[in-house]
Amino acid sequence: MPRIHLIDGEKGGVGKSLFARVMVQYAIDKKIEHSLVDADTGNQDVKRFYNYAIDAEFSEAVSKGNKADIIFELARKTPVIVNLPANVFSLVNNWIKQGKLLEVADKYGVDICKWFICDGGFESIDLFYQSINLHKDKMLHVFIMNLGKTDDWDFLKNDSKYKDINHKYQNSLQTIDFPLLYPGDRYFIDSNKFRFDSPQISDTMPIMSQQRLFTFLEYSYKNIEKTQLWNKEKQTKKKELDIKG
Repeated sequence: MPRIHLIDGEKGGVGKSLFARVMVQYAIDKKIEHSLVDADTGNQDVKRFYNYAIDAEFSEAVSKGNKADIIFELARKTPVIVNLPANVFSLVNNWIKQGKLLEVADKYGVDICKWFICDGGFESIDLFYQSINLHKDKMLHVFIMNLGKTDDWDFLKNDSKYKDINHKYQNSLQTIDFPLLYPGDRYFIDSNKFRFDSPQISDTMPIMSQQRLFTFLEYSYKNIEKTQLWNKEKQTKKKELDIKG
């Protein structure tokens, strides 16, 4: 089943673009046919590394009201990874509401999942709550605890509101970790504009840095696979999912 993978975080600096790049690389390494959309027109961090990304835009301008529709058209053929910019919560929700996206998606057999990256701050967590409470069980959510921003999440796991959210949406919500990528290692990759699969990494990157990068990707892939949202045999409609939170 085709699926739209919305890579979101709403707040800037939470690690969204890095996670989006990992998701893209996962699809490439696993040889999964997919399309890629970079909707962050102001800072195309993902397209900079994966130049086959297609542009899309969420805008208040009436003349640009259909600039994001390419996402759904692509999803009718293959899974689509969408890198969302920060501060587009209302614009994305308006696009979903005005076009009755969830109803149309159901009609054409397209599933929608929001991967929500969180840095552990109150604002970031609250934005996640807003998203899942708005869409409820009509949209799958994966809550991503970015260990590169906050290394101990017990404060949230023990919070009554967080527990209530997980219980209430146990059929449409999963939680995974996103491991730390050392700043120096990321700087080396980004400054050289290397994709994660660049052969130049093995020739130029220090050995220990290469090992840390390998471990980072291995752990990230393991957690992505844990959701089963890229498993063709498991890509059933969200109303049929039985996800254990």
